[in-house]
Amino acid sequence: MDRGSSGADISDVQPIVGLAALQDLDLLLEGSPDLRAQRVVCRQVMDARRKLLGTEHPATLEAEARVAAIGLELDDYSTARDQYTILLERCERVFGPRHLDTLSAAHGLAVALSYLDRPEEARPLYERVVSGRRNSLGPEDPATLSALHNLGLTQRAVADDGSARWTFEALLEVQRKQLGRDSTAVIRTLANLGSVLISIEEYGRASEVLAERVDRSRKVLGPNHPDTLEAMLSLARAMVGSGELASGRALSDKALAATISTLGPDNPATLAARGQHGRLLLRLDDAVAAQTYEDLYRRLKRRIGLEETATLDALAGLADAMGRCGEHVRARKLDEQLLELRRRILGADHVATQWVLGDLAWNLEQLGDLTGSATRYRELAEVRSLSLGPEAPDTIWALLGLTRVLGRAESHAAALEAYRVLWDTQIRTVGPEGDDALAALVGYAWELGKVGELEKARVRWQELANDYERNHGAKDDRTLDCLVRLAETHEMLEEHHAARAIYERIAGPFGPIHADSRDKAGPDDPRTLHLGLSLGLTMERLGQLDAAHAMYQTVLDGYVRNNGPRHRKVPELQAHIGDVLLKQGDAAGARARYADALAILRKFPGPDDPDYLEVLGHDADAMAAMGRKVAARNQARNVAEALRRTLGQENGLTKRADAHVAQLTARRRSR
Repeated sequence: MDRGSSGADISDVQPIVGLAALQDLDLLLEGSPDLRAQRVVCRQVMDARRKLLGTEHPATLEAEARVAAIGLELDDYSTARDQYTILLERCERVFGPRHLDTLSAAHGLAVALSYLDRPEEARPLYERVVSGRRNSLGPEDPATLSALHNLGLTQRAVADDGSARWTFEALLEVQRKQLGRDSTAVIRTLANLGSVLISIEEYGRASEVLAERVDRSRKVLGPNHPDTLEAMLSLARAMVGSGELASGRALSDKALAATISTLGPDNPATLAARGQHGRLLLRLDDAVAAQTYEDLYRRLKRRIGLEETATLDALAGLADAMGRCGEHVRARKLDEQLLELRRRILGADHVATQWVLGDLAWNLEQLGDLTGSATRYRELAEVRSLSLGPEAPDTIWALLGLTRVLGRAESHAAALEAYRVLWDTQIRTVGPEGDDALAALVGYAWELGKVGELEKARVRWQELANDYERNHGAKDDRTLDCLVRLAETHEMLEEHHAARAIYERIAGPFGPIHADSRDKAGPDDPRTLHLGLSLGLTMERLGQLDAAHAMYQTVLDGYVRNNGPRHRKVPELQAHIGDVLLKQGDAAGARARYADALAILRKFPGPDDPDYLEVLGHDADAMAAMGRKVAARNQARNVAEALRRTLGQENGLTKRADAHVAQLTARRRSR
């Protein structure tokens, strides 16, 4: 039975024809509380008035408006939308665009569109109604306030929380004055405003608003009323957001316990409260969140079924909590189950489906399944680019994940393209010199070097060094780091004078900066280790071999302590120590270091990776220094052939390897 229907027999309605249709509508509907029967009467009146008075007579439009309004009350939103659309056009012709009847028709159409989940179309209608009623009725008229309330809800629906915030602030100010602070309408607006403020992370103001909501709700509705308890949960969330972690957690615990005690463990309001409490625990990274969501998921699955939205949301919370607790294997399984369900029920493009795709990508990344993670991040970036736009924050989050994973996997060609897309996107978002754009360019420049585009890499490193120095100063870590990369690229292009000039320039700042980091953050701090590696490289290039050796070894020991003996930086540092030993004339010692590095690199990133082949080339030099000329030349040829096979004959790294073979061959002939 439709809402508002009393079940009356529509066939009992007496037909209304002729002049009888000109009577007052309220008199004609007297004694007929059933909405379906009222709609039959109003349609008969409307048809009769059309014949007697015409389609655009005010009395006819009155009947049409009543028919459309009854359609809304009966939840017949599509029919109501069509009726209000026609009515609005006629009212505009008869009364003009600012007439109250025209505005009423526009409001009815907006309400129908809202119920049909078309807020983008409803919003301009609400804005028109609010403006028109303010001018005609005044800002404090109940009809104006009703439209303002609906406008705020619609702004929220289209994710314009900034506008919704000020709409509800304005509504609250008038309602307090007109209705008093204890009005249920004021309490409702406090709830809506508090929710918006949390969404835009204005937690201080949200705490003020929601604290007032709790006080008013306790006074008007009672301390254990469901609205009061829900208000406490919302206030707890705002308090946590504003830094009152312990107080917020305690209030949420209290509200949940009171909800369970008052309504029972499986009441719908109680289940909703469990969900709110779980979200707060997730924000606190509290391990209890997993238990909370596990319990909620089981209750919802038993009560309403697996495929209901609330159940799926609880499953998402459980997966999220498991991932945060480090239970990535179970989190991945839950994500895979949830992804299949949401794709089937909500569709691949739904925002909730996109969320679980991102969570799955993240859990796969934590498990070291970089290929699977990259596939998910790429899929997520594509669907979000289409649904949200390429510059939306959630799209950029997916691109950041993709570049990070491809970089870790050392899939250099794919990472290069991903960084190019990210860089282009960040330029449009924050400008070419924004820090996010420059960070993406760092990744792009790095991958250019890895795929042998050395001239392009040199240009980008120079650009980055200039931008960082201009924005952050000559002694900023990022400026110095880009200068180190620029110098290395100059060396690979055989531009040794340019490289040495850079090393001489940065040698002065590096020492004090490294010492300061070591003293303040400790010798094993990641920044200290990174600075130490760059300082060691600078020392080596300037001929300070003993100091470079000691620095490299110190940094190597730090990485082993922090991350284990197979961390990616370990073979890099072993190779650097090998380079120092070779320059000091200890070719055998150098080969031992190169062997350690190659043993790690052979397993990952593999024997065709440029870094592995670079160390293999250095090992060939050590072999040549030990008098094993033929073996050295053959090994160098193997390096060149591998690069030719993977990168092509015209690649910069291939040409460099060919030059190395020629150099070893020339040494043999010169003897």
